[in-house]
Amino acid sequence: MQGFRLSHAGLVLEHGGASLFIDPGNFSTQAELRRAVESAAPPAGIVITHEHADHWTPEHVRAILDLTPEATIYTTAATAAALETASIESAVVVTEGDRHSVGPFSLDFYGRRHEVLHSSIPVIENIGVRINETLAWGGDSITRPPFRADVLGVPIGSPWSNIAQVMDFVLAVAPRRAFLTHDGMLSARGVELYTERVLTCLAQCGGELLTFPTLEERQGARLSLG
Repeated sequence: MQGFRLSHAGLVLEHGGASLFIDPGNFSTQAELRRAVESAAPPAGIVITHEHADHWTPEHVRAILDLTPEATIYTTAATAAALETASIESAVVVTEGDRHSVGPFSLDFYGRRHEVLHSSIPVIENIGVRINETLAWGGDSITRPPFRADVLGVPIGSPWSNIAQVMDFVLAVAPRRAFLTHDGMLSARGVELYTERVLTCLAQCGGELLTFPTLEERQGARLSLG
């Protein structure tokens, strides 16, 4: 399995001649999403962890489905309803404990809720996913997954967490490997600061920090997960 990043909080994984798009949100421009669709293996599925626009837009989902209309979307009930409102009706509603297979990908879903943004803002559904029993992607949640993560997505610059919570998340999960997500609102120095803190935590559990490339760096760039 290999993959590359989309801006802020998106990821594309490839395996067995197919791809899986995760959270293709509005920090990606239409041009970036088009490059991703054209570069990736044919999409087998799309995972959308929750309804916020930085994790999906109707335009981005349609761009993926235009290439492969049979690709299946896995998401929460609220997001599925929003997709239907946008005339996109191929969504499968998933909840914690569900397991699905799409193309060469096995998907184990975990978690229930988005992190609290503010006491005045209702807490919404959020679903995490583990792909091929290897990579854990929690969306907008830093709840410890119900398994030892081989490769863990660590959201750093989100408006619903602070650096102490990020560090506690890494220490609690103690992944073998980790990568950073949710950096779209951070300066370059801010990313460096979070990276230093995450590395400190990984050192305590013997973990390694991975870096998924973006297509802006190189069109064919991929990180292999073995």
